[in-house]
Amino acid sequence: MIKKKHLEMILDSLKRHPNPKVDLEQYTIDGKLASDILFFAMNDFYNNVVIDLGCGTGRLAIGSKILGAKRVIGVDIDKESIKIAEENAKNLNVDVDFYCMDIRDLNKEVLKNVLNDDYNLKKVVIQNPPFGAQKKYADRIFLDKALEIGDVIYTIHNYPTKDFVINYVKDKGGEITHIYEAYFRIPAIYEFHKKKVVNIPVVVFRIENKI
Repeated sequence: MIKKKHLEMILDSLKRHPNPKVDLEQYTIDGKLASDILFFAMNDFYNNVVIDLGCGTGRLAIGSKILGAKRVIGVDIDKESIKIAEENAKNLNVDVDFYCMDIRDLNKEVLKNVLNDDYNLKKVVIQNPPFGAQKKYADRIFLDKALEIGDVIYTIHNYPTKDFVINYVKDKGGEITHIYEAYFRIPAIYEFHKKKVVNIPVVVFRIENKI
């Protein structure tokens, strides 16, 4: 089994988005946070299905395949992100299916057609959704879709929205089983960024779908 530090180094070596779009809140998750989440989630997704909503350049999707997921699907609306994610997976010889589409167009019927016999396996959504800073309620779209298609969900959210997410998931019929706090490292990639690096406090939730 690969060690966490080794996975962290692999993920940090992957190609980043050369032209991140602020309206999509495209921030690449750093290798440490990604590997922490993936090792935490591994018992759920090992030999099962991982669905990475808003997969970006593919770090969470690729990492979950390295750690033993049977099937991995990455979905992102941005063509550039998907192209880079495919390159990253190819360079590591990792088998991940990436799709350029709006996550709102992904449903159970689409998944059945994509997964075939693997559809009956546990489906684990692992996502780093937009926090809703640029488009209000963008995080809700991802939560709703994750609860629609996933059996277990791992999702990252801005710390100030912690209570909102707890209440929102409860109202939607999900059960939060684990919560842990972390920091999301964001380098200066947009013009409005004043510091070279900032560490944003975030909350990672593990949710069981009871719907």
